[in-house]
Amino acid sequence: MKNSTIEAEIRFRFLSLDKFQAYSLVREILGATHKEDEASNRYVAYVPLTKHNFEDINDYFVRQRVEVEACDIFVSVNADAKGANVNVPTIVNRMLKYIDCKLTFSFTVG
Repeated sequence: MKNSTIEAEIRFRFLSLDKFQAYSLVREILGATHKEDEASNRYVAYVPLTKHNFEDINDYFVRQRVEVEACDIFVSVNADAKGANVNVPTIVNRMLKYIDCKLTFSFTVG
C-alpha cells in the first residue's frame, strides 16, 4: 500500500451568526462565505484559515464577542486512496493558542 501525503482544506467556522454579523464578515474578510440555517434563522460562516487572514479572524471574533462554543476549525480532506497521510498546517496550532475552539474533521475517500 502506497502512502501519499494530502493537504487539508482548513476553514475557521462561525457557527451561529446573526444576519448582520454574517454579511459584515463577508465584507471584512477576504474569502469568507456564509449560509443561512433556516431552522434557527442563524448563519454559519466559513473563512479560509491562512496567515493572510489570521489576524482578521481573531479581530472579528473579539469584536463580535463570539463565544468559543460558537466556532470551530474545520479540517476537510478529500483523498483518492486509503492510507493517506494528512498534513495539517501549523496555522491551526497557532489559531488554537488565540481561540481555543474545537476541531472538526471531515475525511472523504473517493
